[in-house]
Amino acid sequence: MSKFAPIIAGSLLGLFACHTTPKEDTAQAGRDTSQTVANTDFTFNDRQQIEGVVLNFCDHFDNGQLDKCMEYMDDSIRGEIDGIKLKGKQNWSVKIDELLKSTKNSHFQPRHILTNLRFFPAPHDTVKVSMYASCFWTDLTTGQIQLMSIGYYKGKVVKKDGKWLIAVFNSLPDSRLVKQYYQDIQDSIILK
Repeated sequence: MSKFAPIIAGSLLGLFACHTTPKEDTAQAGRDTSQTVANTDFTFNDRQQIEGVVLNFCDHFDNGQLDKCMEYMDDSIRGEIDGIKLKGKQNWSVKIDELLKSTKNSHFQPRHILTNLRFFPAPHDTVKVSMYASCFWTDLTTGQIQLMSIGYYKGKVVKKDGKWLIAVFNSLPDSRLVKQYYQDIQDSIILK
């Protein structure tokens, strides 16, 4: 016998002794929470439709087709995207001309790059969404590309008449954290 036999036997005995079958929590087994119910109604098809809504909205936004963005908005949409307040679909339609005039002579093409799109199903045909977002601007005269912002887009979509629509949409650039950081440092210097 090898001098390691007792060590190996002891290790195996310890491994099998620690392995127990988990007991089912019978109190939780019979309960059904609204989150569980919401998850069962959320399909892969829903996920693809929501991705399409968010990506198409951002594509039209980037290309200055702001009237087409309205196709993806709930009537009561709210939030703030890249500094533009959302206070209902009607309010957005009033702002379209003003927003287009502000970019009329612009020689930049914005592009939003969205990654890590995550879904959090909720009751009543709503799904919270979260994604990383980067906004690049390409100078159309020089070809130079600049990273304008990076951060999160967070919001909520709602299903109405079989169609997913954006109900809440917020851009949360990481620069807001840096401003807060500098503010905190300045405050601490002032307080000394």
